[in-house]
Amino acid sequence: MKLSSLLFTLIIIFPGILQAKSPEQVKSAFLFQIAKFIEFPQVNNNQAVTFCFYDTKHGIGKLLNDNSSLKINNMPIETVLIDKNQQISELSRICDITYIDETMEDDIIPLWIDTISLNTLTVGESINFLEKGGVISLVQEGNKIRLYINRQQLLRCSFKVQSRLLAVSKFHPN
Repeated sequence: MKLSSLLFTLIIIFPGILQAKSPEQVKSAFLFQIAKFIEFPQVNNNQAVTFCFYDTKHGIGKLLNDNSSLKINNMPIETVLIDKNQQISELSRICDITYIDETMEDDIIPLWIDTISLNTLTVGESINFLEKGGVISLVQEGNKIRLYINRQQLLRCSFKVQSRLLAVSKFHPN
């Protein structure tokens, strides 16, 4: 029941998902919806929900950047292009959600995980991402995208994940 309501919400917000041509479109919709079920600390109504990407010209970063008029819980979204050479502490202050695609995981995860703010949600694309300390992963399994959560990392974070999101997620490690 809860899964069907989340999927219904995805379809209402992103009607193009019915005609999705790529996994990036589906992951973009998931990433946007995930943000609706996260309660970040010290968020006021004048602030935007900030999504950080290492690429905003292609893939998921581009899709959310092109839809920057979307709102999450009455707050605008903002997409930020980040550089591998930026200071992690600076990124932790500006990023609510950081998406790290699978091609960059091995280069970036060691830098992020040890120094990341507990206020930042890190989202990747593989189980390996979770094993290295990421919080959420959108894993493609066949023609489906599955939402996995690293329970140990989630417990360390200062943001709250609503139970509705947890109910439709798989946990790794079990």
